Amino acid sequence: MTSVRELPSGTTAPARAPERRPFRGDIQGLRAVAVMLVVVNHAVTTLVPGGFVGVDVFFVISGFLISGHLVGSLRRTGRIDFMRFYAARARRILPASLVTIAATAVAAFIVVSPLRIVEILQDAVASALYVPNIVFAIRQTDYLAGTAPSPFQHFWSLGVEEQFYLVWPVLLLAAFLVGRRSVRSILLVIGLVTVASFVASVALTPEAPSLAFFSPMTRAWEFGVGALVAGAAPLLAGLPGRVAVVLGWVGLGMVLTAAATYTAAVDYPGVAALLPVAGTALVIAAGSGTTGSEGVPRGSVTGLLSLRPFLFVGAISYSLYLVHWPILVLAHEHLGLDEPLPAVVSVVLAAASVPIAWLLFRLVETPLRSGRSTGRRVVVVSSAVTLALVAGLLGGSAAATHLPLTSAREVPPTAAAELPVGTDVVPTNIAPALRSATADTGAVYTDGCQQNLSGTEVVSCSFGSVESPRTIALFGDSHAGRWFPALEQAATALDYRLDTYTKSGCRTEETAEAWASSKNASCAEWREAAVQELLADPPDVIVLANHLGPTPGRDPAIQRDDWVDGLSALYDRLPESSLVVTIADSPEFETSPVLCLSSNLDDADRCSVPREDALNPAIRDAQRLVAAEHGGAVIDLTDFFCNVTTCPAVIGATLVYSDEHHVTATYSRSLADVLTARLEPILAAR
Repeated sequence: MTSVRELPSGTTAPARAPERRPFRGDIQGLRAVAVMLVVVNHAVTTLVPGGFVGVDVFFVISGFLISGHLVGSLRRTGRIDFMRFYAARARRILPASLVTIAATAVAAFIVVSPLRIVEILQDAVASALYVPNIVFAIRQTDYLAGTAPSPFQHFWSLGVEEQFYLVWPVLLLAAFLVGRRSVRSILLVIGLVTVASFVASVALTPEAPSLAFFSPMTRAWEFGVGALVAGAAPLLAGLPGRVAVVLGWVGLGMVLTAAATYTAAVDYPGVAALLPVAGTALVIAAGSGTTGSEGVPRGSVTGLLSLRPFLFVGAISYSLYLVHWPILVLAHEHLGLDEPLPAVVSVVLAAASVPIAWLLFRLVETPLRSGRSTGRRVVVVSSAVTLALVAGLLGGSAAATHLPLTSAREVPPTAAAELPVGTDVVPTNIAPALRSATADTGAVYTDGCQQNLSGTEVVSCSFGSVESPRTIALFGDSHAGRWFPALEQAATALDYRLDTYTKSGCRTEETAEAWASSKNASCAEWREAAVQELLADPPDVIVLANHLGPTPGRDPAIQRDDWVDGLSALYDRLPESSLVVTIADSPEFETSPVLCLSSNLDDADRCSVPREDALNPAIRDAQRLVAAEHGGAVIDLTDFFCNVTTCPAVIGATLVYSDEHHVTATYSRSLADVLTARLEPILAAR
């Protein structure tokens, strides 16, 4: 999100007054287009599935305006007044953002589940310090997906921008001085940075999508494109009117085409970001030969974007960007829906964010941006206020760790049983505790025996009866890792060595629905390497386990046939001497039952899921058909997760799931005896 309107030049000029640029109505209108694309995309994704490109539009605008000011300052005075520059940034950015952060943090305490508050306040701290993009990159957050996004997730773009501008003025000044005070040397450096950043973005997007999305290094080229347009201003000033009209409409068309056709499945940013970035550059270039409404070519985009509605939305665009997302996210979390907000509700909330943004703009953003304080004082006061807010957020986070996460009742632990009746409360003796549920993964995770999303090397560890000549190979994705605690005990009881071949987000089957997209581009390579290892030293038994959750809306017959083909191909590739046993997948929830339970301590039944919604019968049919045809076997323990109608989140005193679809290691271990009993006759019949 851009944080710039018409900033001061950021310099002082003893001999010459700072150059003032004319107001660019088209740029203000372009901001309106950008923020509306983002807001509509967040509210009703299907209307503009690629509306996230609005952020790229903001980046280009920011690069054009701020780089133009910085280069202009160097041209006029030969220096950059850094204190004045960063004071102007602070006046423009901090007041509205800090108010939004504080208000969102307070609202989170009121409306979201207690278990989420600590993480949300941690995100608030990161946002106040303008490093949320780094936090999200480390978490490998998928900005375009996720069932429980952070209400501060949109602050990633502000983090990218502020980190960029910590370096950019210094770099431009260095280029100016090294290049003997030549503006050409600045433009050369801008060009080199732009190309290098774009190459890095293209290279990293398929291999490390989160890093490519959130890193200022892979986003710098978008600011650089805007800077290059600013550098070309003298040439663009003489652009013929007809050419400007064509360029403007082509550019706007490129932005809107990206917004209308891109989806979350597009590898982004990468090469795909060229379309909205180049389109924005063309719109700005088309309007660079005019000043305001005078001389605007008839029928041009510049004239359209300078209309009052666009100017109004453009003026409040920064505040609107800040407030709309937490309103949508907090409303969704408070309602506890298993699906996106109804379109009507989303539209109403998005519309309500406009007057709220206007109030933030009028009462906070505008008065404090136009203050008369000196640069040094602004920086000192801004830093003090930011640190005070951070201290308050950290205190709130500490307090949130003491919020109750169980009911007042204790329930006796029970052994795993078929068709279980769920516990109707969150018992005081629940295991694992809700707060530690995500860490209850098992030794295959904690011992570093599972390959991550991006790795291609096969990481294999041995467990069970490690000296036994008989071997079981566990082959699959993260769900195989969650079956590991039960299978390890079963292997020990049956005197087998258990070797693991697991990788997060990588199914063992090659099907049309398998995760073979560039979001896990390493999957195919890892899978091939694992198969080769199995062929080189065939185990007695290969246990397949994968994430195969429900897929509503897809034709079950087509899906079954697709998986029959994929599974058959896998069976044909595995060692002929190995018995293949498939473990049917565990149930899946629409949203995290852990978060649901933390908000329903005395009514855990609200967090169960209907059995028919939690399974994928089509793929289970395919597993049974292929196993029967190839002499394999299927073990289905669904009846130990679900009764006739529902799949509960708590059974006895045990928490069954750590998120929407991963079983806790604690519950997995409780199924060890059952799994042993199912495996024993299958192995004995070999």
